[in-house]
Amino acid sequence: MRALMLSNPESTSLTDSVTRRIVGPLTKVCTIKSVHTMYAGHAEDICRGLSRSDFDVVIVVGGDGTVNEAVNGLLGHDPDHRPGPGDIPALAVVPTGSANVFARALGFPNDPEPAAKQLASLIASRSVRRLPLGRVENRWFCVNTGIGLDANVIDKMERLRKRGMIATPGAYLVLGLKAWAEVVKRRPTISFRAHSGEKTTHGEHLPLVMVSNTNPWTYAGPLPVILNPSAAVDNGLSLYGLRDIDGPGGAAALLHALGIGQRRWSLMRVDFREIRVDDIDRLVLTSQEPLKWQVDGESAGKSKKLELVSCAEVIDVVSPSDNGK
Repeated sequence: MRALMLSNPESTSLTDSVTRRIVGPLTKVCTIKSVHTMYAGHAEDICRGLSRSDFDVVIVVGGDGTVNEAVNGLLGHDPDHRPGPGDIPALAVVPTGSANVFARALGFPNDPEPAAKQLASLIASRSVRRLPLGRVENRWFCVNTGIGLDANVIDKMERLRKRGMIATPGAYLVLGLKAWAEVVKRRPTISFRAHSGEKTTHGEHLPLVMVSNTNPWTYAGPLPVILNPSAAVDNGLSLYGLRDIDGPGGAAALLHALGIGQRRWSLMRVDFREIRVDDIDRLVLTSQEPLKWQVDGESAGKSKKLELVSCAEVIDVVSPSDNGK
């Protein structure tokens, strides 16, 4: 088995010691070519044009952002002329980021060393799942995309991380409350139209909308967030929205959506504010004004309209066959 291992040296938990413990079990089951990413988008550049004749598997050692780059490099940006899943290397992940949503949704532990040992066993047994992915604008995504409030929080955290701050649940709590105050003041509204087979669902004037490709989702590091209990990594997209975020109950609903203080907010009945739509094939999000949006936890600019689709059987992923449950 030939593997290309992409390591992001800037990811949260990756150190030289961790790298040695990761490489050990993997070298027992495959021949590894190791490359460090050097700049934003480098993983995408490295993976662009790779085929199964080059490598059997691409192992991403990093967080969800690096996984996203690798996926977009492997599949390219033209959905009508993308390679088939059997024509490109399978994807594998060793989680070393701050959230590691995709790896955890696949059933891997959030610790890189036991995850690498489990991955080595799965590679040896050729345990691969052919999974769907989401597309938004010209990008593939594995985990989620959002417009408005959650993207504002991510943008604020990116700015702080560039100044040396560590992404912690406490830091997200502070940023989430600041973003909530801004939204209450500015009152941006988001509308959606979701197509699930022959069924169409729509909503209007929502202050918060998040779309996920996995379950659970997470914001604040290790805390799991189950916004759509029926969602699964094997299914279509899932939408979660809030009808309003006014008052203490609105703040509680927001923090619940961000995964902060999950048990506390259950007493404040945030459920009547929530909208859920699962197994979506196509989705359009619109806003009256340009809003920040994010994809797989990375800021992606501003937009008044986002078009999303779920594409079936897009990529082979090394993973437990039962989602680790």
